[in-house]
Amino acid sequence: MSERPSVQRRRSGLASSSAAYRGGPIFNIPTPIGTIVIWTTIAFFLSMTFPSPTGPGPLVEDFSLVPVEFLARLETGAILYAIVPLVGHIFMHGNLGHLLLNMAWLVVFGSGIARRLCVARGSGRDRSYNLMLFLVFYLACGIAGGLAQFFWDPLSPIGLVGASGAISGLMAGTLRFALRLFAPFGAEYGKLAPIWAQPVLLASLVYIGINIGTGFAGAAGVEQASMIAWQAHIGGFLFGLVAFPLFDRLARRPKLPFGLG
Repeated sequence: MSERPSVQRRRSGLASSSAAYRGGPIFNIPTPIGTIVIWTTIAFFLSMTFPSPTGPGPLVEDFSLVPVEFLARLETGAILYAIVPLVGHIFMHGNLGHLLLNMAWLVVFGSGIARRLCVARGSGRDRSYNLMLFLVFYLACGIAGGLAQFFWDPLSPIGLVGASGAISGLMAGTLRFALRLFAPFGAEYGKLAPIWAQPVLLASLVYIGINIGTGFAGAAGVEQASMIAWQAHIGGFLFGLVAFPLFDRLARRPKLPFGLG
């Protein structure tokens, strides 16, 4: 019969010595997550307040990812102008409700990923390294979502804004370690669950299925569903699901006593 991790620690006599290695609740908001929330909120209000220097609309239009414009910039070699919306759309949002919903999910899933990658653990140099690792993963998931939206319909004139693709990737990464018993010393340690593990596979199929259903609803004329970038959600999710183990291996974790973990 398996034992709870806390029982294993007490039996081994390491309960007190391991205290320095165990974090708090997984939904504590790490400083980097709060910082992203603040900057994304600032970007939202600035993009809605100031006019675009290139057109009659607000500034948000310059940072939204419009597939047909993105394609034109790639074809003309304007790589920098293509990269700006590919990254910038992650920090843009269509309205306040959109922003609040995404930031709430960012706190939930971003906090778990930040803890797993030890963004607040170890030496100052290791913390900075892990913070950069987290930011790269977050942005890469958002970029993957944007590219999925682009490849689905490269001639679409509809702009993509929002952090949903990036957050979907964080959700997928969380599935790789949260849907299993935590290691005795916390969520930061222990092996990731494989993609084919039943809880991970089932949760992934449910999430992808919901988004495909949203796509069908939008095609059938449901207005709210048609406004959801379900392709970006799936693209970011699949990238996070597959790529997170690489980022996880690169994280610098404090060593546990006696080589345990």
